[in-house]
Amino acid sequence: MTSVGLFDRRIRGFRVVEVAGMGVLLTLVTSVYLAKTFAGRERQEIGRIEQEIGDEAVRKRLLEAEVAHLEQPRRIEQLAQMMQLKPIAPDHEITEDALIDVARRRELPRVPISAAPVAPEALAADAPEAVPDDVPPPAPPEAQR
Repeated sequence: MTSVGLFDRRIRGFRVVEVAGMGVLLTLVTSVYLAKTFAGRERQEIGRIEQEIGDEAVRKRLLEAEVAHLEQPRRIEQLAQMMQLKPIAPDHEITEDALIDVARRRELPRVPISAAPVAPEALAADAPEAVPDDVPPPAPPEAQR
């Protein structure tokens, strides 16, 4: 069969070229419709994320304003006077890096062995704040009954 015969051949009254063209056209229409649908969804998602970003920016500005208010020297001075706080003596000042060492050197109260076990929450109140380098202590073993 020649290429001219392929264009003239008919299937149920339609030429093969017309059937193939219709298939290509339907495929293109479907793909354009799907692409537009997905693009619309993406556009909605982008709009939602931009709205969230705007909301977070407003919240950030509010928090910055609150921090600025809370850090006002006059306000802090008034609070210190109300609580009757005094300036720190120079011999009690320490750097931030040395705080954990001071907390580790501090002697914890000794509990007699015969005393009832202390709840971990009570010990946690006296413990220094954990830093990323610290490893959490192992859980105490369950008391045997």
